[in-house]
Amino acid sequence: MKKLFKLLVGLVLVLCLLPQTLSAEASGQEEYYSVLFNTNSIPKDFESKITKLGGEIVYSVPEIGYVQIKAPTTAFSAVKGLNGVSAANPSISWALPQSQKISEDTVNPADAALWDLQWDIQRITNNGESYKLGTGSHDVVVGIIDTGIDRDHPDLVGNLLPGSKNFVPAGGFQGSEPWETGNPNAFDDLHGHGSHVAGSIAANGAMLGVAPDTGIRSYRVFGTGSAESGWIFAAMIAAANDGVDIISMSLGGFDIIGQAFYVDPVTGEKINLGNDVADFKAYKRAVDYALNKGSLIVVALGNDGINISNKSEVMNFLNAEYGGEGLYFNGAGFAVPATLPGVITVSATGPNDQFASYSNYGEGVIDITTSGGDSKLYVEYLNAGKFNEYLSKRLYETEFNLSTSEDGGWYWSTGTSMATPKVSAVAALLVDKYGKMSPTKLKQLLLKNAVDPVKGKDKAYFGNGFLNAYKALQ
Repeated sequence: MKKLFKLLVGLVLVLCLLPQTLSAEASGQEEYYSVLFNTNSIPKDFESKITKLGGEIVYSVPEIGYVQIKAPTTAFSAVKGLNGVSAANPSISWALPQSQKISEDTVNPADAALWDLQWDIQRITNNGESYKLGTGSHDVVVGIIDTGIDRDHPDLVGNLLPGSKNFVPAGGFQGSEPWETGNPNAFDDLHGHGSHVAGSIAANGAMLGVAPDTGIRSYRVFGTGSAESGWIFAAMIAAANDGVDIISMSLGGFDIIGQAFYVDPVTGEKINLGNDVADFKAYKRAVDYALNKGSLIVVALGNDGINISNKSEVMNFLNAEYGGEGLYFNGAGFAVPATLPGVITVSATGPNDQFASYSNYGEGVIDITTSGGDSKLYVEYLNAGKFNEYLSKRLYETEFNLSTSEDGGWYWSTGTSMATPKVSAVAALLVDKYGKMSPTKLKQLLLKNAVDPVKGKDKAYFGNGFLNAYKALQ
């Protein structure tokens, strides 16, 4: 049966954090709020207090003292003042990018040597030489927090271990996805992103991942739309409790430590919507929990093309991207989880180790870089009105990354999302070679032994250097 390649033409593949701060505050409607307690537990009487205020608990992560509630906007001040509450803010949703997949059937993967198309994996493995030194094993597990996985994909099924889980509740995002049942076993990928990530780590079939014999497990936190922060926190806790060696997170966005404001266009009333302190602190607790359990966390830096270390640039970007229609922000914006202590943060390069045109960067922010593809030709041909020529010449083969899809096939993509799993894979190879170790030691080993190093100003773009699986295993 002929399989189809797909080209994902959405430029931004890393998942974006969007504040859920709309005009509900002005109209007295119900809103979703994140609540973080002083300790890593939920007070026994909290649910009854929220009920009295006309609200309800919709999601909880007791291991880090976090709940999400749905309550009238008029009750928000009272919620913040409840005994034991450390911080509360309007909940943040994490939105999947709008994208289009273009299918074509000029290549039959059953007959073609996909290795010839994998320029990114060739770079990292020294044209496959690293496979002679190590391909991983099922003694090591990478937990993938993403959109799920194609559990039947011929390139993935051999390394997909038991224990994958779904964290999307019944009804999906705020009740907008009626097909979501909340079944913990419903970890099938409805989007493609998670399957693509998985292929870069451990595909072993028509294409090869960086560590093609390494165990993988999927933790689904997205359906076809947005997700809540609590789902991601819960997945991190579960993956750590399951004992995964590496948690791979090709997602990211921003928390605002300052204030968000909404100006009602009708009344002119300026409403203080608070900040994201609760979500930010909860994310840090989830990271600390996983690290203390022994799981190294590898995360994407993002695809906004901005200097993450420049707080003014970040805030200008957030106001330009998400502001308008009465919404604006003051304070400082932080990329999460990329800037949280203890994680490994990954930027992206295109062909020939050139810094990817979309990748975020910043001095003191990046740990390591690797091939995530680029979109320079894509943008050039699109702006020139020659996109059909771009497709007919198959120019995406020269700059995009190929990996597995959610429907048994393969597609092309680009982003720091595509770079991150390759770092996770090399970390898994190091664990397989040297045995279990602490996240701190594994991070040090990865950044010392698994890179072609850079110095000086280049560190603001490439961190410690370019990922090299062959060097890691020598």
